[in-house]
Amino acid sequence: MHNFGFKVADDDPQRIGPVLDYAIRECRPLEVGLYFGEPAAHELLSQRLADSAVPVNAHTDHERFHAFNLDQTEDLLKAHIRTAQGLGSRYSILHAAGQPMTPRMSRRAALLSRLLDNLERAEDLCEMHDYCLYLENVFHPLDLYRALFESIHSRGLNHIHFCFDIGHAKIWSKEALEDWLDFMDDLMDMGFGLHCHLHANQGFIDQHLAMAEVEALGIAGDDGFYNPYGYPGAYWVIERRFPEAVKVFEVKPELAIANYETVTAVCPFPELVSA
Repeated sequence: MHNFGFKVADDDPQRIGPVLDYAIRECRPLEVGLYFGEPAAHELLSQRLADSAVPVNAHTDHERFHAFNLDQTEDLLKAHIRTAQGLGSRYSILHAAGQPMTPRMSRRAALLSRLLDNLERAEDLCEMHDYCLYLENVFHPLDLYRALFESIHSRGLNHIHFCFDIGHAKIWSKEALEDWLDFMDDLMDMGFGLHCHLHANQGFIDQHLAMAEVEALGIAGDDGFYNPYGYPGAYWVIERRFPEAVKVFEVKPELAIANYETVTAVCPFPELVSA
């Protein structure tokens, strides 16, 4: 059985309701973006998830706080953890930064020091609340995340793990998808947990495209510079290599169910179907 799931946000109950019902009916993982604080959405989520067996994780409000500014926003993270746990969330996704950080190697040591000091704050909170955070790749190349996670490992920050966003890596790094997957193998060897955000783009901006949009744009095949597997092939490659990682589709709610059904209708790897 695959480990694909859905993402919704706490905004319009009518938009997220069908996706939420589908995820519960099919017992699929669900990620909840805690961005808007819409009371009706929170009431719906609380009611529907209270007695469900759906694995739930949350996503922090990256517009307000992230790893770079936790020295100023620790209270926001603390409040987020309380809200997320109230929905049954086991962990949350945290962005590394709210905007691109410097690529200058002369500033790398100072940048890593700031991030790691803030992640130690996060580690203390997570230990206190029996919670975990998965740091998501955003605007930066692979070498920064490799250096950061090597330091996270050496400092023994056991509640910090990794969220791989396939679309972010395509836009904001120079490495190919295979390089990122190899990095994730290395993280697993070091004992880190993995979570994945799956969606597509044309390679210019972060579009969060569903399969219907991919097909309409004619970009389902090998793009020649990042993803040789195409879509949805890359999603299944990630599933085969990292079966235990939750993989949520970050697409528009109105396209989410059709996107899920299109991806899961044909598996290119027979061993996964029979597993």
